[in-house]
This record gives sequence, structure tokens and C-alpha cells, in this order.
Amino acid sequence: MQRGLRQSSIGWLGVALLVGAVGAPVPAGADVATMWTGGPTAVGDNTYAGFIDVPPANATVPTGGFVVAGWFVDNTAQGWAGADDVQVFQGTMDGGGKLLARASIAQNRPDVAAALSNPYWAASGYSALVPPAALSPGGQTLSVYAHTPGKGWWYEQTQINVSSSAAASVPAPAAAAPSAPVVAGAALPIVAFEKPKDSEIVPTKSDYEIIGYALDRSAAPNQGVTGSGINRVQVYIGADRDNGGIFLGEADLGFSDSTPIAQYGGQFSSSGWRLTFKPTQFHANTYLLFAYARSAVSGKEDVAQRFFAIHE
Repeated sequence: MQRGLRQSSIGWLGVALLVGAVGAPVPAGADVATMWTGGPTAVGDNTYAGFIDVPPANATVPTGGFVVAGWFVDNTAQGWAGADDVQVFQGTMDGGGKLLARASIAQNRPDVAAALSNPYWAASGYSALVPPAALSPGGQTLSVYAHTPGKGWWYEQTQINVSSSAAASVPAPAAAAPSAPVVAGAALPIVAFEKPKDSEIVPTKSDYEIIGYALDRSAAPNQGVTGSGINRVQVYIGADRDNGGIFLGEADLGFSDSTPIAQYGGQFSSSGWRLTFKPTQFHANTYLLFAYARSAVSGKEDVAQRFFAIHE
């Protein structure tokens, strides 16, 4: 497999330079310095393609923080690039490694889409910001882990040199792109809260699990997480995402939920999502919650809103 599809400083590479970037599936036990390798919970064959563009192999990076970026595609994914999470580790996830950053995913890579002849794989880019002082000076091994709903965690590695004398300016990761080209006229996905209920009082004595469901009615059975047509749900508190809301996190997807079955059908029996947060981190008050669900089918998002209170 060629390690093509790198992002050039003079723009996207031409399609002619990219052909051949994807070859036959690579065995999971292949050289981890050049291929995707099975990590924790990995199952099945290696059907992946991708590359760590930044930093390049053996690059010198600053102790003041740096960006890790590249692209990932599951060649069996339909309607999206296939990854629902990407994380960056020092060392390996199951070998005592250290989590450095969680990447923004579904970023725009038109070169990948052109080379692989699949417009949905334009949203295959990822980028993560490794914070200052996360790594000690010297040679380090970075592992980029990509998670797919059906095959677990797989990873690729690169070697870097961390230096306190390297330039410390860090470009911000690119803004996340839709998980697929936005389809004009496509219906919005469905997203709903089930817990907390409207006006529910949430005590501060313990962690609280927010529960809901999200789906795209036009999804094929293999689109999105567990056929829901959804590949991301983000939750904010206090205000909406564009007006100073506090980001609580990305919800875990794929939970069994009977609520949407009656209205939307059995395909969506696992369209539930969950997110646990700590009410003790917030003052006793009334709050608004916002849940943003992104469709793997159309790239569109919709938002649900819920009013509740936190009290001791």
C-alpha cells in the first residue's frame, strides 16, 4: 500500500498522484509504523486506509504543543468515512500509553474523495491539538487510534522528536466538516432527550446520565452507528453551541432504545445515546441543554433542547 494522499503545502494533490493509495487489505499484524494495526477490541479484517500527515515521520515538534492531523477511511463504510472517534496516544492504548488528545473528525479531504472515487469519503480528515508540556523532550512514539462501530480500535504510529527549542507556535486544528457532503433538500436528522425530563430537578450528589436518541429516517441499515444514520451527538449546557454554551462532551452512541421503534421502525432500535456529566461542577440553578446530532447520510445537523434544574 502506498502512503499517498498527503496534504501538500501548495494545495491538494492531483488525483493522478493519489491513485494507488488504497490496495488490498493489510493483515492486522503488519508493521505498525506504516500500516493500520488492530488495537483494543479490534475484530475482523483490516479494511482501512489512511495516513498521519502532520507531524511527518521523524519531525521535531515543540514542547509548547503541536497538531496531529491526517485522514482515515474504512473501505467498507457506506455513506460516511467509517470512524466515529479518533484519539492520539503516547505509546499504545493497551500498553500503558498516555492519552494526549481526542481529535476532531469528519474534516474535509477532497483529495481522498477524488482518489477513492467516493464523495462521502471527503469527510475523512482528522486533527487534534496536543497541549503544551504533554510530552517530555526526546524521541517519542505517537499512536493515532481510529474507532469504527463494527471493528473496534485500530492504530497507526509515527516517530517524532520533542524539543523545547522548537518553534512553539501551534496552528489551531481545522474546523470539523460534515461527515458527508451536505445533500440539498435532505431531511434533517431526528434528535431527542429522554432524560432529564422537562423541568426535572437533578441533584448534585452524584454523576448524572443524560439519555436520548438520534436517527436519520433515510439511513440504510449500514449507515451511521448501528444503522441509526447518526455518527455524532454533542451536548452543550447553558446556551447553544454558537452563543457561549459549555461543551459537556460527545455522547456515546449505539444504545438500545425502544422509544423510537414505534414511530420509526426496528432499524432504529439501537439509536440511543448517553452522556454522563457531573452536576457538582455547576451552581444550583436552572439550565438549558442542547444536543446536536449529525447525520452520516446527509451531513446535516439538528438540535434538541431541554430545560431542567440543578439543586443540592
